[in-house]
Amino acid sequence: MTARNLQRWTALHRWTSLFVTVNLLLLAITGLFLIFHDEIEDALGTYPHPQANGAPAITMDRAVDLARGVQPSLRPALFVEDKEHLGLFIVQMLPPGETGFDKAKPVFVDGYAGKVLINFDPEKTLTAFVLHLHVDLFMGLGGSLYVALVGVTFFVSLVSGAVVYAPFVRGLKFSELRRDRGRRIFQLDLHNLVGVLTLAWCSVVAITGIVLELSRPALALYQMTDLIKLTAPYRGKPAPTQIVPLEQAKAVADKTWPGHKIAFAVFPGTQLSGDHHYAFFMATESGPAKRVYKLTMVDAATGELTLTSELPLYLKAILISGPLHFGDYAGMPLKIIWALFTVFTIVLCTSGIYLTVARIRSRRVEAPVPAAVPAPEPALVAREGMR
Repeated sequence: MTARNLQRWTALHRWTSLFVTVNLLLLAITGLFLIFHDEIEDALGTYPHPQANGAPAITMDRAVDLARGVQPSLRPALFVEDKEHLGLFIVQMLPPGETGFDKAKPVFVDGYAGKVLINFDPEKTLTAFVLHLHVDLFMGLGGSLYVALVGVTFFVSLVSGAVVYAPFVRGLKFSELRRDRGRRIFQLDLHNLVGVLTLAWCSVVAITGIVLELSRPALALYQMTDLIKLTAPYRGKPAPTQIVPLEQAKAVADKTWPGHKIAFAVFPGTQLSGDHHYAFFMATESGPAKRVYKLTMVDAATGELTLTSELPLYLKAILISGPLHFGDYAGMPLKIIWALFTVFTIVLCTSGIYLTVARIRSRRVEAPVPAAVPAPEPALVAREGMR
């Protein structure tokens, strides 16, 4: 590599790192919490744990009716059972005319006791606060796009850092930390070592984070393209005034994908279902496929099967990215590994901050002091004046 190209890569790494470091430090700290959010919430007793006590759970339709009872001005949009807390039903309610889920209000129902958990508000939990801070900095779509920009910049910083690091390690042993060369050289070696060790992991987390932050635009794209194609035969038809019960539509969906069960159900009138259908997202109970849903659409007016379909690749990418981003694929062992790499990333950020501050200070110390200009001789001044 020529000296000029090395200078360009160094400048690219320096400026991208300056932009991303503080942002990344915040994302790493909040991400470390979110890796263990289930365990933390259980320890705090935040989430309710419905107890079966030998009683069967209420039906989906009964849970929806209970949700309507506490939110009579809203309409049901989505039904899901919390897989971490079986028997806890969540019904997302939307204002009339809304198709997106940004304004959805969840109603939590104890499926065994058959009652709404009125005193439980997930938006007031510690997890909700940290999640909003991590995902969009409490700034909605604008915040999500900003965090996506941080992810892109972080990835560029990783690549440029690897390019800059390569020429300087030819004379060093791997993992060598030169403690005898002063604190700044030690921090530089530590920064480079941690950067190399975490390069692959940080790249995966950066890319999956970018994909997740683009989920809202992706859903809008799905609504304007794939969903329009899927529901083309119903285009121009008025939305049904009466729809079949959710349980009836579910019975049809259960027969469509062998080995799959319903992960969640979406009512008509949303950006995932259109105006005329129930949309059922189906998944296996174990294995990697449980993260990749398959779609079944049932006519909400007649209860008949309309179609089954695979999801587009960009939605599959979003579904896979979530668990991979937070290490939620293989239980506690993978979470611990993800947490360790997150700690390494915090070390990477703090050492980068130290190196930047040390570099600025050294430049100030090494800046040449202008030499004093000697005063002219009085006789010379007089002679020049007489000329």
